[in-house]
Amino acid sequence: MDPEIAKYMRTERKPGSIDVHPNIDAIILSYDIDVQILGAKENPLHGEKKSLRKTVELPMINSRTDCHALAKEVVNQCDLIHHSRLAEVEQIIYYLKKRKLHGAVKGPSKIDVVKGSFIPILITGDIDKNGDKAGYAEANYNNLSEYIDLLYEGMPEKTRGAHLIQLLARDPENLEALSKNETLISALGRVLREDWKRSITLSTHLVFTFFCFSMYSQFHEIILKCKVGSICMDIIDFELRRYDKWKADLEGSAAPADTPIVKKSCPNSANANIKAAMDGSIYDDLTTSMENLDDKRLSPEQKMKRFRTLVRKQEHLLRVAYYLLLNIAEDESVEEKMSKRNIVGLLIKALDRDNDDLLILVTTFLKKLSIMQCNKDVMATYNIIDKLPKMLDSKSADLVHLTLKLFFNLSFDNKFRSVMVKAGLIPKIVTLMGDDRHQEVVLKLLYHLSYDEDSKIYFIDCIGFIVDMLLLGGNNEGDKIMIALCINLAAHTEISQQMVRSMRLQSLITRAFFSEDSMLMKLLHNISNNPSLSASFIEFVGDISKAIVKSNDMDFVRECIGILSNLHLPELDWAEIFKHFGMSVWIKNIITINNTDPELVLQVIILLGTAASDEKCAKLLCDDDIITKLIDLLKTHQEDDEIVLQIIYTFYVTLWYKDNIQYLIEKTDVPAYLIDLLQDNNKNIRKICNMCLNIISEYDNSWADRIRIEKFRHHNAQWLQMVDSQQLEPEEEEEDELPPYLNTEYLSQAVVKSSNVDKILHPDDDKDIGYMFQDDFDIEALEDYELEDL
Repeated sequence: MDPEIAKYMRTERKPGSIDVHPNIDAIILSYDIDVQILGAKENPLHGEKKSLRKTVELPMINSRTDCHALAKEVVNQCDLIHHSRLAEVEQIIYYLKKRKLHGAVKGPSKIDVVKGSFIPILITGDIDKNGDKAGYAEANYNNLSEYIDLLYEGMPEKTRGAHLIQLLARDPENLEALSKNETLISALGRVLREDWKRSITLSTHLVFTFFCFSMYSQFHEIILKCKVGSICMDIIDFELRRYDKWKADLEGSAAPADTPIVKKSCPNSANANIKAAMDGSIYDDLTTSMENLDDKRLSPEQKMKRFRTLVRKQEHLLRVAYYLLLNIAEDESVEEKMSKRNIVGLLIKALDRDNDDLLILVTTFLKKLSIMQCNKDVMATYNIIDKLPKMLDSKSADLVHLTLKLFFNLSFDNKFRSVMVKAGLIPKIVTLMGDDRHQEVVLKLLYHLSYDEDSKIYFIDCIGFIVDMLLLGGNNEGDKIMIALCINLAAHTEISQQMVRSMRLQSLITRAFFSEDSMLMKLLHNISNNPSLSASFIEFVGDISKAIVKSNDMDFVRECIGILSNLHLPELDWAEIFKHFGMSVWIKNIITINNTDPELVLQVIILLGTAASDEKCAKLLCDDDIITKLIDLLKTHQEDDEIVLQIIYTFYVTLWYKDNIQYLIEKTDVPAYLIDLLQDNNKNIRKICNMCLNIISEYDNSWADRIRIEKFRHHNAQWLQMVDSQQLEPEEEEEDELPPYLNTEYLSQAVVKSSNVDKILHPDDDKDIGYMFQDDFDIEALEDYELEDL
């Protein structure tokens, strides 16, 4: 190129990925630089592109580092990082901070963006001895064929090739091309299938490669075709059993009888013998079998150190294998196959580990599986509830939260709820309610646990704390669940007493009226069901009565009516309350409107039954024609047993006072309806009707005769029906003046002598019932007849 022609040089830098440095506290920035030499008219004469890296060291990072502030400083100082990537930088700094705090062995690592979140993936030096030789920078897609060839060599070469392929697979942009390389997929599947027992390092790299594919649903077919899921379950089962053997050897005890170590001969790989296959394997670098732990030359400290190293390697492999299975389990058919192969048992066995990252993954998987009843049955078999409480004490908020969600899923089953309560989980769960991160799921879980009557007693010691939190909280979704929980618990006598201590009742009522919250008022309604607390509501009767008449929220009004209905207190002047707040007019409007909510109508009738216990108020109900309206309501809702029962009870209470008896007899059809209801199918309705009719009989003799006859008819309905159906022969009718059997028509006209009442009530057992009545009976004898309560 002629130097005279070249006029300008243009440099353009394109930022790439941001990674964690494998060995030091630093960030690695990848970028491409494009240098072009331009002519006089800015036409390109020569150009060159090159990929470069820049290291941003952070030597002062420590436990007190403010990740957000440091990330902002890095973004401001480095022009290769756009401000939109602040969150990504902050996440990387947080990872560096965590790595330093936990003393992780440094190795190549990368943070991948998966499904909108950053997932740190650490490949520690323990897992890859060749990490320094085969780092992330060395993997190049152009050399893929060479990496595949390594899979056909000895164990060290296989491990190196698998590592390099894994590094390529961790870049999402490479997955599409890798998935189309049938030679690669076939080789990976074959090596994993044949050699997974020979080297935990090789297994980890191979499973990790397939795990990268599992992050995207479109590549799941590749995993299923190679049967990687089945192999992963074999790996998990084998590693869990081997862990039991290691632990037993370390403690000098025998391995558990139910977890034997399955020793199978290792198949030969292509172009490799057994000795070559074992080179570089985990058996070569650490164990050669766990028998080395019994070597007398090893001190207890050395044995423990070796054991921890093995466990750390194993847990990394388990994490990747479990994660892969979790990803492909989004297909329900695949999940079902896993369940048949006891994936639940493999997961529950891993709950004994102490690795928070592994436990988070296992708990997430169990939470997903706990939706299906068949999986919950298996969890019950393994006593999963006994293994979960320890995780609530973890320092990892994510693990605690997932454990609570798993508890919540299981709490839909009453058997699990019972086990949770007996395990003493309620107090421990309540203590987590103060953490905003867990509050919602804790409340939902406690709500489920409050379903069962036997479990409510366990809330006594913590109900005060729950109510205090309710009073301190705002009007949000969590508060609604908290109120629902308290509503369930308020049905328990002792708990309701605890709820109202320390002026809590006043605070609850004040808040309920301020926000006109029907749920809070329902809570107060349940509290008022406790007779020992009724007197506590007296000072609020005026406010409650006013709300009934003025409020437009019918749910709120219904609960207010329910509270008043529970106040069976002689000191309340119900007549004055009705007059002062105009409740009579309001009540008549409610019970005369056809489209009124039946539940509201029922609550109003119950209130009338309570108020009618006051003589003045009972008289007021008669004077204001409310009793007449109730009769009309009885006709409308004659199929609703609850409404009918409460109306009749109101009549019964009103009949306590003589003035009201005369009103009901002379100006209403109440006695006639009561007689008609004697034949109702509901036992309680018949009983109260009978009580009402007894009162009327004692007051009015004219009604007494009719009531006794109707009671007799009802009590002997079957016998009378038989009498009516009796067919007499013509000649017998001519000979006898009276029929040998008394029919119902005659019963309404005949006169029965008083001397024969005993014969009616107590006929001789040896006489035929057809001859119980004769023509010399006197109807007046029925005046002394009292039928037993039905």
